Amino acid sequence: MSPSAPPPGLPADAVRIEAATGSGAGGHLIAYSAFEPYELADYLEALSRLMPDVAITVWRMPTSSLTAFLLSGPEGDLVLGWADTAAQSPGIATRIAPPAPGGGCDADGFCRPTGFSLAFVADPALLQARGAVLPARWSDLASPALRQSLLFPDPRRSGAGYLALTTILQYYGPEDGWRLMVEIDRNVIDYPGSAWEPAARVGDGGAALGVTVRVAARRRLSDNPALVQALPQDAIGAEAEVYGILAGSRQQALARRALDWVMSEEAADLFRHHAKLLLRGEREPALFPINPERASRERPAVLQRFDALMRLRAARAPKPEKTP
Repeated sequence: MSPSAPPPGLPADAVRIEAATGSGAGGHLIAYSAFEPYELADYLEALSRLMPDVAITVWRMPTSSLTAFLLSGPEGDLVLGWADTAAQSPGIATRIAPPAPGGGCDADGFCRPTGFSLAFVADPALLQARGAVLPARWSDLASPALRQSLLFPDPRRSGAGYLALTTILQYYGPEDGWRLMVEIDRNVIDYPGSAWEPAARVGDGGAALGVTVRVAARRRLSDNPALVQALPQDAIGAEAEVYGILAGSRQQALARRALDWVMSEEAADLFRHHAKLLLRGEREPALFPINPERASRERPAVLQRFDALMRLRAARAPKPEKTP
């Protein structure tokens, strides 16, 4: 396989990250990630300084697509950022190389130096026009004042969406959590397939509020300073992010150099810039780390129930008028 060619079986929703990388004279690595393209471009640029003779091609895709793709046993070298719950899916463990002694990775081969956490991006002008207040709790998203004003990432495709739904279910309990999710759904315009889209569409005239992650919220607020970030202070859902080397990599020594950078202080500074959680630091009081083992185990049942909610949503949607 040519290093620059799309790997066989690459999902249709995968995109190649266009960013500075090394010359390729010393080798070529292929990496896969569920991170947002703008942060991956920054990480690639930093790696190009560390490994100027190594070209790195990164393919970005949604969390669910990356899970299915890795289970298929693709050619490649690295997982450069993915949700911990997805990484614990059955069958993934055999796809990851064992950890190197002293490398800071866990027994499953994954390193977990960072995490992602939830946030709301809001348009204060639209909230005021609707008579709604800036939400401070998950239950605030069910306010009638937010009817058809909310964007929520699709938990079937987006790691951020599954983290948001899991946070509600684990914090409130399954019964009360699903009851709240049904109420929130009545305010949802639609369910985009990424964390970025709910943030990006706030401030464009329709959505007053988007459920997203702090990485995307920081980026969106830098694009549009009129918007604000709010945090669900009852439970700021958080989850570890994983990085690892594919068991089938033919470039494991080069891949290990890239993974060592992920664990470095230089990388930590860049992760802070993107509003990531550094899991070796102190934890903020309102942070609610989900139970990833439980979230992974319950995923099929949770998504089956979410599918049922989407069928109810479709059933209550206004039917188009028939033309005579």
